[in-house]
Amino acid sequence: MSDRPPISVVVPFRGDEAAARRTLAAIAGLELRTGDELVLVDNSDDGVLDALAGGVPRVVRATAERSSYHARNVGARAARAGEWVMFVDADCAPQPDLLDAYFAEPVPKSCGVLAGQISGDRSQTGLMPRYARSRHYLSQTDGLHGKAGTAGATANLLVRRAPFDAVGGFAEGIRSGGDVDLCWRLQAAGWALEYRHGAGVVHRHREGLRGFMGQVARYAAGARWLDAQHPGSSPRWPLVHGLIGSGKDVATNLLRGRFEEATFRAIDGLGLVAHNVGYCASNRADR
Repeated sequence: MSDRPPISVVVPFRGDEAAARRTLAAIAGLELRTGDELVLVDNSDDGVLDALAGGVPRVVRATAERSSYHARNVGARAARAGEWVMFVDADCAPQPDLLDAYFAEPVPKSCGVLAGQISGDRSQTGLMPRYARSRHYLSQTDGLHGKAGTAGATANLLVRRAPFDAVGGFAEGIRSGGDVDLCWRLQAAGWALEYRHGAGVVHRHREGLRGFMGQVARYAAGARWLDAQHPGSSPRWPLVHGLIGSGKDVATNLLRGRFEEATFRAIDGLGLVAHNVGYCASNRADR
């Protein structure tokens, strides 16, 4: 068993009762030691998570804006465990020994951020989850996100509390892009980011095409915001060239009888359109 400090685990949530039950079930298997704590942050309108949790784990409300970054900041401020804050998304199931896995190897004093694997849930057999897994969507299995692999996603992100507080936590008032922005600001402040292959969560992808494309569009709005904050970092995806390539690949795969890959390449094309539409949209969070 690794020697590690106490950790506060913060999970932001926004959804209905069914989603709340899935979140509670997913997080229930996480192994906590004495001194660790689990803080769920309810960013929904009706506080359904608090009613279902029954006080264990602790639930706090975040109601100033509909933003997961606002919720994470509220959770981090409410956390009491100590030196590190672990961020996990509500649609992810952490491996039971996730916290220990992060400290399986020594963490340098210069390291302010640790990121781990995000793998697609293979129990999801529908078209869109299969597509997302084929495209390694949101995956950190092979490394990190952002320009030159210099950022980690909040689906599975461990942050040292002192530098997190020093840079002001996550940017608020936005819908997307705040995790990448935080990692870049921490590195600009002199803190290193490292990857831990053995520390993983399993992510549930969107089941429907409409919801999935809405997610792509939201990420694109975040990309435009990131490009404004960090010029040149997150340009818009080239639409016409990408659609031509996608169309050619659809035809080629159909002729070769590769029907699923033809479908996936058609979805790639839809994703390009969704990204370009989202890139023109506001990244402002609702109040």
